[in-house]
Amino acid sequence: MDLSNIYSLRKNFTIVALTGRTGSGCTEFAESLSKGFVDNIDIYPKPVSFGYDHNVYRKYRIIYNYAYKNFQPFEIINYRDILYAFILKSGYRRFISFLDSISLKEEFKKSNFKVKTNFRNEIEKLSKLEERFDILTAEAEDVITDKTKSNDDLEKLYIFIKSPNFKKTCIELSDILQSESIIKRNKTLQIISNNLRKSGDPYNETAIDSNSIFIIAEVINDLIKSIRKRNVEKDTKIVIDTLRNPLEIMFFRQRFSAFYTFAIHRTDDSREREINLRFKGKEKKDIAILLDEEHSGAKSAEFYKQNVSQCIQNADIHIAFITKADAKDMNTKRIQKKEIVTPYYSWGMQLLKYVTLIDHPGIITPSAEERCMQLAYTAKYNSGCISRQVGAAITDEFYSMKAIGWNHTPEGQVPCSLRNAEDLIYMKNDKAAFTPFERKEKKFREALNYNYQNCINQSRELLKGRNVSYCFKSLINSYSDGKNQVHTRSLHAEESAFLQISKFGGIGIKNGKLFTTASPCELCSKKAYQLGIKVIYYIDPYPGISKSHILEAGRKERNPKIRLFEGAIGNAYHWLYEPIMTYKDELSLIFDFEIKDLTKQYQEKNNILNIENQMLESKVKKLELKIKKFESTNKKDPMKFKNKI
Repeated sequence: MDLSNIYSLRKNFTIVALTGRTGSGCTEFAESLSKGFVDNIDIYPKPVSFGYDHNVYRKYRIIYNYAYKNFQPFEIINYRDILYAFILKSGYRRFISFLDSISLKEEFKKSNFKVKTNFRNEIEKLSKLEERFDILTAEAEDVITDKTKSNDDLEKLYIFIKSPNFKKTCIELSDILQSESIIKRNKTLQIISNNLRKSGDPYNETAIDSNSIFIIAEVINDLIKSIRKRNVEKDTKIVIDTLRNPLEIMFFRQRFSAFYTFAIHRTDDSREREINLRFKGKEKKDIAILLDEEHSGAKSAEFYKQNVSQCIQNADIHIAFITKADAKDMNTKRIQKKEIVTPYYSWGMQLLKYVTLIDHPGIITPSAEERCMQLAYTAKYNSGCISRQVGAAITDEFYSMKAIGWNHTPEGQVPCSLRNAEDLIYMKNDKAAFTPFERKEKKFREALNYNYQNCINQSRELLKGRNVSYCFKSLINSYSDGKNQVHTRSLHAEESAFLQISKFGGIGIKNGKLFTTASPCELCSKKAYQLGIKVIYYIDPYPGISKSHILEAGRKERNPKIRLFEGAIGNAYHWLYEPIMTYKDELSLIFDFEIKDLTKQYQEKNNILNIENQMLESKVKKLELKIKKFESTNKKDPMKFKNKI
């Protein structure tokens, strides 16, 4: 029996969006998805090369064999191409004016780049494209509109974005903008994307229009619709390279159940090596600034800016970008040191794993790391912190769970999310939720009133019933010590998990493992080191010196191993690992047979014999009736019977 129709809802339509820092490997990952399965052992090593000494490699054989038959190419939607489409739509002269504008120079100055902000040479080179630019402007104005699009409109958009003329122009625009420095191109496009999400205009950085936040995402959405309509006779597989604004990820997640965000990570050392290969001289310092800008995002009010850190936190699937050679080296060391950890997959092996699980959920079971990180990820939503929610889990060396924690106030104290600023401003209602310091400290109360009192009154209608919480750390830092982490009211997630063991009399965790949905700060790193934690799994590195100053200090044999998490978490964990049916039933349907136990076989044989016996009994009864009838006839007419003889 062919089960294709049963799995068609999962296989027919898939959208993958990539996110990650510059140099993390997103483009290479997207290109591999666009090719489908290729017989390239440098990307997809053959299972036989590993042997079968670990269940992880047995899983890989299942993954590889399924992907070999089913991994279809994805169609790439390049985010940068959509930005170029908006640039073309605005026209050549406006683009040139923007490159020569004071506002652009000011934006560059804010970043303290060493690179020159003069675009005179680039403008001169762009003049050769003016005629083609004008042609494409007319086409872009026709297809990139706010109106609801018909099927014909969607088709026109697809043809425009995929046209050779558009593609060629995008490449030339990119080459010209980076001809003197790739920093100039990347920063310019970053500013344009921020402006589009902020005001709806690529060159207007002053106006704010919240209705424009999804302006780029809407065009990508229209492109997805057009691709899907074209693929009537085949599956639709799309990869978006790359999303770096968390609200845009939310936009697609709310619209498509088959949407997955892949966060592509490199270790700091690996990414630094990659950047050193791509950037030389003073550009290296500038790229460090640009990387920090895209990763850290901006103030909460600047929702329109890039925020890779938050995108990574929101991702469904995390890929550690490890080359085949690096994975081999890491696994060799793992064996030599007798480390009790799961073997490393290269990034290509991870790609096959999750493409396979998207098509066929439950074909393999989760890794030990996924199981433990899923608990930490779930735990973080208990956090009452209004700035950031973090979860942590602690296991022994064999991945047996010992404690979970989340960033939260100490037991008995009220978390920030449940407190209302007006109760403290006017000293009414729930006064017990606030500390004596908050109620009595004059400077603190002045800072609270200054920042919240008028805002609340002026924004009452916009609040629409929302609770007005405040961050204690932000308020006290606004008038005292600047950025001081000591003032936070919450225990850190890792700290809370450590204390759970101490509080409730748990066993020691020496040589154990720590899982955190962020990464441990300096304070928590010291605690992990002191407790003898052997491996720390993290998702997004914490800004600070915890690794180089604490975790790599002292005797090497005591240093915890710091490992990037790779796996599916959150809803994706259930979506990928919950099978549609048991695998036994699946194979039975395909083979159209069932292996029956001996008792069942005997029961079935007995049932057959009973049926046969009943049939024979029925025949005997019929024969007996005939005999009786025959005998009765002969008794009435003996001469007739004699003549018959």
